[in-house]
Amino acid sequence: MEFNRKSNFGILAFLMCLMSLSFSMSSCKKNEEETVKIYEYREQIGKKIKELTDLLSASNFGYLKDMYPETSRKMLEESIADLKNLLEEIKVQTVAVSNVPQETNNRINSVNNTVQQFLATKRTEDLIVPAELHVNGKSGGYIDFGYRPEFSQFTNGFTVETWVKFVDLGSFDFILSTFIDNQYPADTYRYGWAINYYGEGGNSLMRMTYALGKSDLFEPGINGFSTKNQWLHLAYVWNPAKTADGSSSPATFKMYINGELVKQENWGQTNYTPNLTGTRLIGLNHCSFDGSIAVDGKGTNGYMKHMHIWNSVKSQASLQTIMNSPESVTGTETDLVCGWKFTQIAYDDNSITDITGKYTAKLGGAYTWKEL
Repeated sequence: MEFNRKSNFGILAFLMCLMSLSFSMSSCKKNEEETVKIYEYREQIGKKIKELTDLLSASNFGYLKDMYPETSRKMLEESIADLKNLLEEIKVQTVAVSNVPQETNNRINSVNNTVQQFLATKRTEDLIVPAELHVNGKSGGYIDFGYRPEFSQFTNGFTVETWVKFVDLGSFDFILSTFIDNQYPADTYRYGWAINYYGEGGNSLMRMTYALGKSDLFEPGINGFSTKNQWLHLAYVWNPAKTADGSSSPATFKMYINGELVKQENWGQTNYTPNLTGTRLIGLNHCSFDGSIAVDGKGTNGYMKHMHIWNSVKSQASLQTIMNSPESVTGTETDLVCGWKFTQIAYDDNSITDITGKYTAKLGGAYTWKEL
């Protein structure tokens, strides 16, 4: 009797072990299946992240047709970040295992909708954004128009005119320049021309600098200049032969501000010395003698637009017409050497084509486009 009782207990214990083992195996099998399923969802999320990353890499952002607005970049970046967050949530089990399938499906559907919204923002035409170009030459900003002999070498005189707005005025501010000076008194070399403001020694000169005969200078201008924070049209005419200029008194040099003659001067020497060393034409800054952009703080903190160089002696009437209707300068004029507008955000700051289609300029250092 006792034997039977012990036998029954043994059989019961054995059956309980079998049941426990069976449950454990079933549980392990279930966990393995869930792990496989979670891995599949994580893989699905990873593929979607790669898809978005590839799309972002292949997309061009800018203002031209078939590009995307820069603001659209954020749409893809935020979607990628959201999916990466989901992967981390699954890893640390912030999302319950049972909720992984639904959460994955919801996030991917949301991302797919975002992708469609992103694709819909592709530009169908070039975008023109009116703007003003601010360059802080005092902090190393500049406009590099490149080197061209025709920017500095002229046969029968030339005219330079541009719109400028000064944020402030310093002790020496180069506005537009092909000029270089080796600053070596024992053997001076000076070439080219430069529009500049000279404020040292109590002066306030708005002037033009011309190199003469390698070492001499001709620097006509007006003292008492102090205009800031408003657009000014500056024009400088070099007329060495004193050819007819539409007035009764042609002169070697004439300077106009806002269309009004403010300075004229005759000069016995007319051997203006062009800069043919390979040094570039620079806006709102200048070049050192070795051709590098100067870092001496003698740039201009200001704005520039509608800059033109003409290989002719312009009359006052012509300059007033150009000043009043700068957009009328088309680039097809036979005496126009070059011209840049700078009145809309450039599509490529490293390659801004002039209105003649012959030249390109690039921006560097401290500058910004200010939308209007």
